[in-house]
Amino acid sequence: MDPVVLLAEQLRAAEQSLHTAVRLYEVDRCQENGETVNSLLVSIKSLHRDLTQTAPTSALGASELVRLAAQRLPFSLSRYADHFNQIADRLGAGRREHSDLVWLRSMRAALRSGGQQGVRAAPLLQLAIAGAARPVVIFRSSGIPTESSMDLPLCPIETARRLD
Repeated sequence: MDPVVLLAEQLRAAEQSLHTAVRLYEVDRCQENGETVNSLLVSIKSLHRDLTQTAPTSALGASELVRLAAQRLPFSLSRYADHFNQIADRLGAGRREHSDLVWLRSMRAALRSGGQQGVRAAPLLQLAIAGAARPVVIFRSSGIPTESSMDLPLCPIETARRLD
């Protein structure tokens, strides 16, 4: 399984827990709930750091990073968020298109020259591009057993019986 997909799921779960913990803290201002909020914030920060340092191993992992980059777009580039999400949908479905990779590379360059918000999204795009451009290796066999494979023993016990 792609490590980015796992980290993204953990991040979503932590964010949902944080949302619930903040609601509880707003109601009773209990110190225990406040500590829960703080620990969840630390956890989310750690997950974000891990995501920016983990390369995806599949198009699905690349799609998660593209979605995260779309959420971090600077206001001046927010009009492209829909296009980012369309690319993420295609990657999530396993479709890697050359035009999407070219567009993502050009957006990465634009984000690097953008403000602080763009500088935070550019590394995510860099990792997403690396994951989406990664070659896919498919092993296929003919499924027809050869004569030499028919002579091979299936287990060590059969080998011992044949030697007797």
